[in-house]
Amino acid sequence: MRDRPNGANLLALIGRIEAADPSVSLPGDEVYTQRMLAHAKAIAERQEVLGDAPEQQELQSLRSLLGKDGELADLNRALAMAIRGGNFDPGATGVDAARRHLWQTALDRVRESNPKALKDQT
Repeated sequence: MRDRPNGANLLALIGRIEAADPSVSLPGDEVYTQRMLAHAKAIAERQEVLGDAPEQQELQSLRSLLGKDGELADLNRALAMAIRGGNFDPGATGVDAARRHLWQTALDRVRESNPKALKDQT
């Protein structure tokens, strides 16, 4: 699941900021504000290029891991409940698959939000 706000929401917010919407509060530091806007635009652009592929891969991974169908948000909640319930504790069936799923999901999110942080990670 993508971080919120997603790319479309970021672009809408940027539009409001650029239109000087008085309901949007910004820090007084202009350099910081410009960097923040550039970063938000870059995230939105990366999401546009990737489309929904990362979320579809996450959905398929969750369905396989949990052995059930459902929507992405519901399956993420089910995974969290299963982890809290000890279903993926060390030694449990599926612990390696859960670890791979969580690692891949984290990598996908960082690829969108801050790809420079990954350097040599795949």
